[in-house]
Amino acid sequence: MRILQLVSHMTTSELSIKLSSCENAYQRSYWQILLSVSFNPNKKAQEYASFLGLSKSKIYKVVQLYNKQGANFADNVHWGGRRSKTSYMSFEEEKQMMEELRTEAIKGKILVAKHLREIVEKKIGRKVSDDYLWDLLKRHNWKKKMPRPEHPKRSKSAQEDFKKNSPKYWQPTA
Repeated sequence: MRILQLVSHMTTSELSIKLSSCENAYQRSYWQILLSVSFNPNKKAQEYASFLGLSKSKIYKVVQLYNKQGANFADNVHWGGRRSKTSYMSFEEEKQMMEELRTEAIKGKILVAKHLREIVEKKIGRKVSDDYLWDLLKRHNWKKKMPRPEHPKRSKSAQEDFKKNSPKYWQPTA
């Protein structure tokens, strides 16, 4: 187990001021980690993790980022979420495209994902996966609406006869 130590970018009083001025809960936890390490030096990450209620890996990651990048490390931290580098379009561009498609969908011109795929690929300029399409629909609260499936050999008259001739209640056999 490694012993955690902070590079002295800030004093403990500056760390506590940073902690009290944080509005973001994630950043508050970062500064809480750093303040705990500065008040209780030469402890193991497991000890900090147990009394802060965080994972050991998060303790290591925050201390490492602070030691390498200094006091402004929290401005560059982006864990999870959509990355603008790997996204085909920004959320606003997607939203605008989906609003344009809404009118066509209401008219019934977009029936299957194939139609949506063609429109999206034309807009982006490259092929997209099925996952991208389903994630796009989910991000913009679109739902797949379709009738329940029907058997091709079903008989409407047989169903009606069954409904008329079946008992209103069920009794187990003796």
